[in-house]
Amino acid sequence: MQLSIILMAVMASFAFARALPDPTPQGYTGPCSDTNCGAKGDNCYKKGCVSWPSLGAPKGCTCSAM
Repeated sequence: MQLSIILMAVMASFAFARALPDPTPQGYTGPCSDTNCGAKGDNCYKKGCVSWPSLGAPKGCTCSAM
């Protein structure tokens, strides 16, 4: 009985630790310039390179639609 309680407590602590968010920042750190835009390195010289999403930490860069 006591062993099962201890085992459940240990398993619950591992489950709780996995549920916590990753402490490292999740923002995009790749290239975001007009001539080297995003992971593919697109050339956005005429349209411009913009990061997305516009609010919060950027998740990537892409050529502007305008």
